Amino acid sequence: MIITAQKGKANKIHISIDGEYRLTVDADFWFSSGYVSGDEIDEDQYKVLADRIAKRRCFNRALNILSRRDHCEKELFNKLRRTDGDEAAAHAVERVISLGYINDERYAQNLAEELGSRKGYGLRAIRSELIKRGIDRETADNTINTLTLDESDNIRVLLESKFSRKLNTEKGRKQVFSALMRLGYSYSDIRSALSEYNDFDEDYDI
Repeated sequence: MIITAQKGKANKIHISIDGEYRLTVDADFWFSSGYVSGDEIDEDQYKVLADRIAKRRCFNRALNILSRRDHCEKELFNKLRRTDGDEAAAHAVERVISLGYINDERYAQNLAEELGSRKGYGLRAIRSELIKRGIDRETADNTINTLTLDESDNIRVLLESKFSRKLNTEKGRKQVFSALMRLGYSYSDIRSALSEYNDFDEDYDI
């Protein structure tokens, strides 16, 4: 079999075998592959080359994904496997970990702090979201234990900002109570915070 390379747009090289298009690679990879256009290649050599190209493409996709936002290991792997398969995805994730581009502990800490400070999540909701994103339970628990989040203060901030206009009616207070429960706050903490408002009867059955 004869391998030929033809320059494409930008930094792309199109690879053909016996005149039939097979793969596209970036120029840097092609010129470091050890092949030149017109070389003879057997089936086994082609399979090795195709595997290297698939892993290279997957790694580049991983870098592109990470350039948009941080990911944890499992989250990135699941995204990559949908288009590149398990083997290439695992290889790409291993490489970005070795380069320090992803770190589950760092990711969990940053996400937990963002959820608590910017979105007003309580500890239970933060833990649930970490696990949902792909963080293992042990790391999620360790992260929660390091947070200095005051849930009572968080509830008061939410009541004074996001939910302030809903506290004047019975229907509104019920909606606020339900919303705070969904954000991961405890029944007792919510009632305690609401009791500070004159319009709220602490004995009222929500």
